Amino acid sequence: MATTLALAGELTIAQAATQREALLAALAGCDAALTLELSGVEAFDSSGVQLLLAVRRSMAERGGTLGLQACSPPVMEALRVYGLLDLFGFGPAHAAPGEG
Repeated sequence: MATTLALAGELTIAQAATQREALLAALAGCDAALTLELSGVEAFDSSGVQLLLAVRRSMAERGGTLGLQACSPPVMEALRVYGLLDLFGFGPAHAAPGEG
């Protein structure tokens, strides 16, 4: 069963614990696929990146997948800076000019 969860606001060190709880609740009821809709994320830092990586790892351990949908500019920029675009399924079309 596929589950979609929309996250909004800040996904930063200041809000990571709160967002983590929402993600853990979503993971508990999700076996196959989890999609995070991130268009409403206004601020995103390394804590947000760590959270996405942890959720991705948790889904993989249970044989599922994590997808990202409608990522806001701050999310896309962080994924680009950390070199994670390919890991999350975004190819060269999402690279900054002169990259990829």
